[in-house]
Amino acid sequence: MVKIRVLKRQDKAYIELPPEFGTEDEVELFSLKEGHYLLTIPLGRTRDDGLTQNESVVLRKLLAIRFENRTPKNVNETLLEAEQSVLKELEQKGLVSVFKGDKYRDGVYSITDRAYKMANNVEQKPTSQVTQNYSGRVTQPVQNNLASLHSNGFMIILDRREAMAISESLNSEMKAGQVIGVKGFDGKFYLVTRNYFSSSEALIVGILKDDMDAPTIATMTKLNPEGCMAVLRLMAENGEIIEKKRGIFAPV
Repeated sequence: MVKIRVLKRQDKAYIELPPEFGTEDEVELFSLKEGHYLLTIPLGRTRDDGLTQNESVVLRKLLAIRFENRTPKNVNETLLEAEQSVLKELEQKGLVSVFKGDKYRDGVYSITDRAYKMANNVEQKPTSQVTQNYSGRVTQPVQNNLASLHSNGFMIILDRREAMAISESLNSEMKAGQVIGVKGFDGKFYLVTRNYFSSSEALIVGILKDDMDAPTIATMTKLNPEGCMAVLRLMAENGEIIEKKRGIFAPV
């Protein structure tokens, strides 16, 4: 038996799931008897934590395309004919899908958190390359990420060791409140600059009047989808909004 801390947010209670749930987009909860529940990955589906080499290649190609440019037309022009068949297989597996909205009438390919993490694990570099070396000097990949944070205003980190290295490098800025961050229930680490958070927060508050999913919020506010998610996670952590279910946010 493992005891898990319960986090209270407004009138809701949340728990941090064990690491083996980290690649899942949803789980199933069964009531066994009063006070006893069973939490599982979706039944009737074989869990697959790996990708074939071809699937990894196609996912990396998708990730290399900016979200707003990831339209079916652009993607088909980028992928080889054989890779287009792999893309269809990824869609059938539920790892990627076409999102349509007012801004994206022709649709854009959306990649699930699970697929994003799986693709990242394939490419993950040795610890010595993504954290600090034994002399304490920050390695080049971390320096590049820091530059990206200050350039874009946000950063999403999947690797815990890399997050620790970056947090140490940003220690003075985080203490001064110039950079703020949070670890989401999805296991990702979200960092944003104070300026990016303030400007994005105002836009989100202006349009969030009812339950809305993150892609719609990003579209209506014209924010980068990943940057928007980072701000939403921080706003939820601060109690300004609530994540009613995965990826669905509402005002308090």
